[in-house]
Amino acid sequence: MTTQNLETLEKFRLRARAWAESHLERGKFPAKDDWPSQVDAQRRIFQSGFAGIAVPRQYGGLGLTLEHQRVWAEETAPFARPTGFMVSLGMILPTLLDYGTETMKLRHIPRMLSGQEAWIQLLSEPSGGSDLAGVLTRATRDDDGFVINGSKMWSSNADTADYGLCLARVDWDKPKHQGLGVFAVPLKGEGVTIEPIPPVQGGPAHFFMEYFDNVRIPAAYRLGDEGAGWAVAQRLLFHERNATAGVAYGYGLDGGGSSGESSWRVNVQDIARQTGTLDDPVLGARVADDHIELIVGRQLAERINAGLGSGQLEGHWGSLLKLQLGIDTPNNAELALALAGADGVIWEGDDDRAGGELGLNWLKVRGLSIAGGSNEIQRNIVSERLLGLPREPGDDRTVPFSELMKRRKLD
Repeated sequence: MTTQNLETLEKFRLRARAWAESHLERGKFPAKDDWPSQVDAQRRIFQSGFAGIAVPRQYGGLGLTLEHQRVWAEETAPFARPTGFMVSLGMILPTLLDYGTETMKLRHIPRMLSGQEAWIQLLSEPSGGSDLAGVLTRATRDDDGFVINGSKMWSSNADTADYGLCLARVDWDKPKHQGLGVFAVPLKGEGVTIEPIPPVQGGPAHFFMEYFDNVRIPAAYRLGDEGAGWAVAQRLLFHERNATAGVAYGYGLDGGGSSGESSWRVNVQDIARQTGTLDDPVLGARVADDHIELIVGRQLAERINAGLGSGQLEGHWGSLLKLQLGIDTPNNAELALALAGADGVIWEGDDDRAGGELGLNWLKVRGLSIAGGSNEIQRNIVSERLLGLPREPGDDRTVPFSELMKRRKLD
């Protein structure tokens, strides 16, 4: 479809609004608790022609633009959207578009869009998270492809996932960033064991650990050329940070909310009014600062999303938004506790105030400063790739990974 033939944003908005009002229920899905309902909702969205708005038509999408996806996000914001597919559609799908083989794209992207398949990323390991290039999971070549052995952890939604993009080491005698590959691994097949990681705030597990024991992968399910694993992983993280911040392909999938705002953010103004602390000179000033941060965060997200959609902004701008979320959301949760006092951590009976949920939220949002790359990693990316500052010194990009492992043992 040429640019001249694209549906106008105004026409698309009216069509999306009419469909949402007729086919979606108002409110939100209760996280991932009702997975079959989310799958059914994604299937209906796909069948009605509203899935994969910026995905090429040959892969099951609409072939429109990220601006059209922004319009869809705005019009469906009041309704229950299947947010459990945020990783599949906001992170994995655009990575497949960038690096997947044509076989993978034609087979799997339509299945992802229709809710038939859910995909996750398999990056962090028990031996380390932020040092992503130091992975120990290995992919050994055989006649028909590769054999995966190792383990991953902190993988979101692995219990319902069908496939995962797995970063593994192919060559131990190359520098650690060069001897890597990324593979599409089936998670419900032979040789895969998945175990939950109990969350600190209680409730069902969101993160999982995976063990791979001689899992065979066809050669066509490696993303990118020989030795391109680090580039593929970086592109996946690029899309992850955008999706987490709620921009680009992740717009409207509620990673960071429809407008770049964390969906875990608490309305501290309401709490201040309920507790009578709004007029307190210190706490009142913090509430004002919180509101300013909210407005600035929204405007930053809108500017970056517009820049990415138009091509005026290129690169890792999602890291700037991810850093903002990783700082602002924990600060917001801490302020909510300060305003609520004891009611923030204990309650009894049918008290309808926020109550102990604020304490649970404070525990939960710790993850936003870690998941998708810690705040420290985001600061490095912003400083080096957006501001052009020099990298931290080190020889890990030139020394064979096997030599680095020997040094680690000696230390």
